[in-house]
Amino acid sequence: MEPEPVRKRFKQLTNEEIQQLVEAKDSENTRRATKNAVATFLAFCNEVTPEEPVKNTESLEKMSKNELNELLTNFWPNARKKNGDNYKKTALMGLRFGLQRHFLLKRDFDIINDGEFSKSNQVYEAAVVELKRQGFGRVDHHRPISKEDLEKIQSCYNPSSPDPKSLQQVVWFNLMFHLIRRGRENLRLLTKQTFAVQADGTGKKYVYQALDELDKNHRGKDQPDDSPGEGRMYERPNSPYCPVKTFELYLSKLNPNLSCLWQRPKARESFSESDEVWYCNAPLGKNTLATLMSSISKEIQLSYQYTNHCIRATAVSLLDECNFEARHIMRVSGHKSESSIRSYSRRLSEVKQKEISHSLSTACFESLERQEQTAEADCPLVGNTVPRSPITMQNFASQSQETVNFNAGAFSGATVTINFYQGNSK
Repeated sequence: MEPEPVRKRFKQLTNEEIQQLVEAKDSENTRRATKNAVATFLAFCNEVTPEEPVKNTESLEKMSKNELNELLTNFWPNARKKNGDNYKKTALMGLRFGLQRHFLLKRDFDIINDGEFSKSNQVYEAAVVELKRQGFGRVDHHRPISKEDLEKIQSCYNPSSPDPKSLQQVVWFNLMFHLIRRGRENLRLLTKQTFAVQADGTGKKYVYQALDELDKNHRGKDQPDDSPGEGRMYERPNSPYCPVKTFELYLSKLNPNLSCLWQRPKARESFSESDEVWYCNAPLGKNTLATLMSSISKEIQLSYQYTNHCIRATAVSLLDECNFEARHIMRVSGHKSESSIRSYSRRLSEVKQKEISHSLSTACFESLERQEQTAEADCPLVGNTVPRSPITMQNFASQSQETVNFNAGAFSGATVTINFYQGNSK
């Protein structure tokens, strides 16, 4: 009997597999941004040097620091979108960081901090100032959802007559809002076990995130006590819209043959409220989930077409307005630094914008408007009419109409009696 082969303890990865492992440490969004930056730079190189085309990324990676510095010096002030328009300041910054990541990984060149790239960095700074001068420096923040629209989102679900689609939409929104999740990250990877219901010491039930996950802010350098979020979504026992009740109902109606959390809802014509299962044996598509808030905005006619990330921006802004400390908000939202929270708190809410505008307008117009009202109130009667403000009076006995012109302030504090007389014409 032959002896069994010795089982090796350690795995042996090839150099290519190790390189793939290194590249995969960054989030999908970071990898996508890096790839886009390299593709844009490569397209520029091939357009400005057609006699010496840079065929692929390998050709870029073989360049010396001096060659790369010269190309970057020419690239920053001339970078344009595919349609020929200028990049915004933040977009140009994204291209720069993408190229930095790429060349650090492939050649160990730091195009931002290495002194040999000082010339291209000076030109980059000048290009950014020029973009600012031309009006391309503004940052378009995600718009917070208004209070009226928040209420409209909740009211689109009818607790007395639930249906699969509206139930799913309100549960999805509640989880995104209360746990302050990132816009589209990992939505397709969530399972029925990702979130759970538990009771606190007083017996109040809440939903929390039970399973950890890998996201943009929480990767290999996390501290032991770091987590994607410590938020809780508490029940509202006396409300028919209780977020814990709707979550439990949603879980109970999911298809048992599928582990994913977001499943395709049954069509209305094939759905009955008495059905045990309200969802198909198929997950919602990645793009459907990524644009779900936009779809909800159109479907229930909200005042603005919001994106998924608007939910996160709304939650952080509301907590900041309620004077919660940044470090507490971070424990729920998963932000890694207080500076990220401050980017939300620096924005003015729509309510504050109205209050500020009203205060400034009052200083300019209040005295003038008061004078105008006083002048109108003091305006004398002329003949049988009072100037301006036409009001139609009807004589019901004769079915005829008389038009009497009133001034808005002429009879302030007075009682006016109008008698109509109809004589027989002879």
